[in-house]
Amino acid sequence: MALISPGVEVTVVDESFYVPGIPGAVPLVVVATAQDKTSGTGTGTAAGTTSANANEIFLISSQRELTQTFGDPTFYTDASGTPLQGYELNEYGLQAAYSFLGIANRAFVIRANVDTSELTGSAGAPGGTPNDGFYWLDLATTVWGIKEWNAGTQTFTAKTPILITDTDNVTGTAPKATQGSIGDYAIVATNPYNRLYYKTRSNSWVQVGSATSATKDASWASSHPTIKGTATNPTLADGQITINGNVVATGQTVAEAASAINSAGIEGVAAAAVDGQLEIYGIPRATGDDSSTTAVGSSIIIGNIGDSTVSGLSQLGITSGRYHVPKLFIGQHTEDHGFRSSDSSPKPSGSIFIQTTSVNSGADVVIKKYSETDGGFVTQTSPVYTTQEQALQQLDKTGGGAGLTTNDIFVQVNSGEAEWNDSTDETGELVDYVPFRRAAGVGSVTEIVSNKITTKTDAGYSDGDEIRMAETILNLTATANTASNQLNQATVRITGTDADDFVTAISAANFDHIEAEYDATAKRIKLRHKLGGNIYFSDTTGTAMADIGFGTAKANSYGSNSDLSTEKIDNLYVAPTGDKDDYSTTVMADGSTLDESERTFAFLASNWKPVENTPDSGTTFTAIQSVPAPSKDPADNQLWFSTTVDEVDILVHNGTTWTGYQNVASDARGFNLGNTDPNGPQISASEPTTQSDGTALVDGDLWLDSSDLENYPKLYRYDSSKNDGENFVLIDNTDQTSQDGILFADFRFHSNGTKDVITEETLITDLLTSTYLDVDKPDPALYPKGMLGFNLRRSGYNVKKFRDEYFSRTNFPSTTTYPTLPTEKDAWVSESPLKTTGAPFMGRKAQRNVVVEAMKSTVESTTALREEQREFNLLAAPGYPELITNLETLNADRKDTAFVVGDTPFRLAPNSTAVTNYANNVNGAADNGEDGLLTTDAFTGVYYPSGFTTSLAGESVAVPPSHMMLRTIAFNDQVAFPWFAPAGVRRGKVDNASSIGHINAEGEFETTNVSGGLRDSLYSVNINPISFVTGTGLTVFGQKTRQLTASSLDRVNVARLVAFVRLNLDKLARPFIFEPNDTLTRNEIKQSVESFLLELVSQRALFDFAVVCDETNNTPARIDRNELYVDVAIEPVKSVEFIFIPVRLKNTGEISAL
Repeated sequence: MALISPGVEVTVVDESFYVPGIPGAVPLVVVATAQDKTSGTGTGTAAGTTSANANEIFLISSQRELTQTFGDPTFYTDASGTPLQGYELNEYGLQAAYSFLGIANRAFVIRANVDTSELTGSAGAPGGTPNDGFYWLDLATTVWGIKEWNAGTQTFTAKTPILITDTDNVTGTAPKATQGSIGDYAIVATNPYNRLYYKTRSNSWVQVGSATSATKDASWASSHPTIKGTATNPTLADGQITINGNVVATGQTVAEAASAINSAGIEGVAAAAVDGQLEIYGIPRATGDDSSTTAVGSSIIIGNIGDSTVSGLSQLGITSGRYHVPKLFIGQHTEDHGFRSSDSSPKPSGSIFIQTTSVNSGADVVIKKYSETDGGFVTQTSPVYTTQEQALQQLDKTGGGAGLTTNDIFVQVNSGEAEWNDSTDETGELVDYVPFRRAAGVGSVTEIVSNKITTKTDAGYSDGDEIRMAETILNLTATANTASNQLNQATVRITGTDADDFVTAISAANFDHIEAEYDATAKRIKLRHKLGGNIYFSDTTGTAMADIGFGTAKANSYGSNSDLSTEKIDNLYVAPTGDKDDYSTTVMADGSTLDESERTFAFLASNWKPVENTPDSGTTFTAIQSVPAPSKDPADNQLWFSTTVDEVDILVHNGTTWTGYQNVASDARGFNLGNTDPNGPQISASEPTTQSDGTALVDGDLWLDSSDLENYPKLYRYDSSKNDGENFVLIDNTDQTSQDGILFADFRFHSNGTKDVITEETLITDLLTSTYLDVDKPDPALYPKGMLGFNLRRSGYNVKKFRDEYFSRTNFPSTTTYPTLPTEKDAWVSESPLKTTGAPFMGRKAQRNVVVEAMKSTVESTTALREEQREFNLLAAPGYPELITNLETLNADRKDTAFVVGDTPFRLAPNSTAVTNYANNVNGAADNGEDGLLTTDAFTGVYYPSGFTTSLAGESVAVPPSHMMLRTIAFNDQVAFPWFAPAGVRRGKVDNASSIGHINAEGEFETTNVSGGLRDSLYSVNINPISFVTGTGLTVFGQKTRQLTASSLDRVNVARLVAFVRLNLDKLARPFIFEPNDTLTRNEIKQSVESFLLELVSQRALFDFAVVCDETNNTPARIDRNELYVDVAIEPVKSVEFIFIPVRLKNTGEISAL
């Protein structure tokens, strides 16, 4: 400001522009790691590994800060703990950064948006972590308590059922005939009921306990004979016998006798000739009564007519008398089953004892619940009972339900609650295993709430309506053997139509524990059991209960809350169809005797709910039973590397569309593919000589060679017309145009569009004849008849991504192109990229390329990497040479102010041919990577071979060349300057690796010493060798860049000098922007540049330089365009790489004479 009165004004103009000190090596390290790793502190999540921080740039100043931010570097091992050398998912970038920060204090690290832990691989599809409280019935460890009786030995044999978990193996509710063997038992675990089946001698499955027909093998009761003759193919005397009072003429053969018995129409009795012997079958309706004895249900009385020595029974090998039909008994080990020959009604072989207690191979149904606190499934107490009343009494003897806690569990056997009774015609129990859990805590009541009552005085029912109702009561004297609480039953008669009249009627019935209330605010009737027990009821006169909502429309299914789409009344269930007779007693608590019709109810109110898992979305509860530990659907976009090599689904083009391989009777070569191997492609390490079932090979048989997993899949087709030894013809994986080619794409996962892609399975053999295709299949109109389709979606050894609601109208909006979408909306979508040739990346290469794509995306899409405020002068993606070009592009975007440290592949063999072919890209690779090297950038250096070091976990692991070079360059910059060559015995010593080598064909690290000849070969193709130097150790012995034309920039020290000069001239010139373009400014900037370059001369970077900034290069035209030119010429100092020392031999005295 101007002075007005006398005074002093001091102003300061800062013209002290200078270039800051040389920062040393500062790398940007691009890494890929597992997500949500534990921090290096041992607690909490490493912030740099969260999905939210993917593609974020972190400035790291120490090794401690690195492990806190990204966790310890992970190196994977096999099952025996042996490190997996060169594994695609090892965290080489973190290890390299950690080593670098051992001698430096500044590095930028950016993590790609990929969770490498998802790529570790599994044979089965992964799932998400279950929700806290998720239930699991562990089928693999459950014991079902099935004991089969042998009347001959008078002993039981414990039976282990096969487990049916796939709906494809079920017809209706029973297993398909293809499942299991005759005599097997099976648990059908495809629904919440876990029904028990038995496979009869007719190869059919029957539910254990079924007794609807006496015809042989038509039901479980008739799958075992009640009476069995011992004579084989006897000639009968055409005599007569009696069965339950019915006279039967035996005829002359066993077949005639059986036919006569069946024709006699005897209630509950049938017969068959089996292996020449007569078998007679009975069901509970069979009543042993021949007028001379007391009638006994579930039995057959058989006798002779006439001379017993020549009668039909004697000739058949049958003794006259009473025989009891096969019996199913469900009870605890302390109860008497009554099967023995000494019992009053001994039972035949095949009778079953379902023992509900766990001792001596009894039932032990293992139910577990997921605990987030424990990080796994915790086994729950889950005793087995036959009714809810029994569970109430046994689990809470003194409280009748009031003392039970929320989520107490029991398993009900025979959820239908029907019973076998020797004195009645009941059809008997049907064995199933249904888990229930307590839905209310200690002291809670059992309550059901009616529909809203619009008009209180007219609640909906009629005056005079009657309800038969019962309650569970306390029964302190009941034992385990008597099984359950007795019921207290009464008739509730409503007088009037007011809501209060219902309450009055309940009160008048004098129940011990049932009460009713009209809630005037909510306008609803509440019916409750005060102890938390059960209430049973049926409308008998009128429909009072249904009228207020307690009817079929609002009742839940018993044993399954399978549907959430319809509003139901909580705690209200359709009652089991069996009666409530307290296991043979028909006496109620008040001493009254009930007939059978009075012992059944239509509905019940209960605090026992089915043990099912509520879905995160949708309207269907998920069942809890499975063999493997359950999980939720994976998170959307979760990856899965399928490790299975022998799961291959091959389709073929039939001229119209894609179809299962065996569906084509004549392919483009005339082969009948329906005759090919019944198990699909043979996967083996050697050429097969027969089909997998031992039959002869046929034209069209496929063989996948598993001996060469590096080049998987090598697929061959059998052609008998070829010369011997050449019958299997290799299919060209790069041919996607001809009938002999193969297309790699997603076709389908299952044989239909309804099966769950996580929990259900389809066998490859089922797909051979399946015509089903997913809607996103390749358009068949674009491909010729005879072309094969390799189904990446279903086949293994590749990487897939889970897509939630993939088959939805959001993704497939056109109803014309896609008129129908699959019922199963979720899908696995191939994530492994294809090569430019159309062939797939498979196995470890699939893993690798998924990681590479994510890392490339990080480099290309992260704009913050291109911002000037972050200064780094080295670029590296350790372990991934595929990123060299992307890093070079980033460097170019940053005006080539950094240097790219590139790797060679782990598996590059240490011989001149291999390295030369690699460097010259003989294989024609489309990008830098394992197959070839393409880069020719002057600001890139590539190094060979890999190193061997120790991880933070103490494991000996292979590391890429950049691991060694980043630290070596840091050391170089500390003891010298960036323009000194980071090579040689003074500055090129490698101190973070113990040896060098490569990964051999067996996946092992094999040490090598880069000999002089190999060093020459490497240097001639501009790859810098790392070698062992005697007396020095591991040493970098080259400093060429990838610039293939001879110039100063073909050396690393010059390239790094140029990058340094470029960066600092930019900084130096910035203060002069917007200054006057006159001589003063030009002189100032010239002086600044000369000062900077003069310093470089003194630091051995330059031999000489020249700077021009005057009127000669700043013409009026340039000045008018607001331009200022500073022309700089530099003469870089070159490094000594070749030392020649000629030595001449002279005679004695000649040298001194000189």
